[in-house]
Amino acid sequence: MKKLVIIIAAVVIIAGGALYFFMFSMNQEKPEVRVEYSPGDFFTTNVKNSTRLSKVGIILVVNEEKLEEQLASENARIRDTIIFILRDLTDEDFRAEGMQEELRERIIEALNERLGIDNFVEVLFNDFVIA
Repeated sequence: MKKLVIIIAAVVIIAGGALYFFMFSMNQEKPEVRVEYSPGDFFTTNVKNSTRLSKVGIILVVNEEKLEEQLASENARIRDTIIFILRDLTDEDFRAEGMQEELRERIIEALNERLGIDNFVEVLFNDFVIA
């Protein structure tokens, strides 16, 4: 009888420990991977229907470390996509409230679509001049 009680207690302790370990490991979030990629110094484009120019410096943030080589090989496509988005903006677009946030979203969406991935997660502006 004592052996049975000891066995049942041991099974309950082991099962409780396994359950605790499983629940604890499931609740720990994996750190989000964020890798910054520079597609070049900056982008200088015409402002649509204007004699003005825009100069925009961009850093792209991806959520996959292994993409650096692919991004480097696709840099011409990345720059082309961003240039076409910037060249489509008018003076009014640049002055519109919330335009920079909208521009971030447009660039992310366009790059993910053009490269057939879903890893671009953020666009950082380090220059933004209209002259």
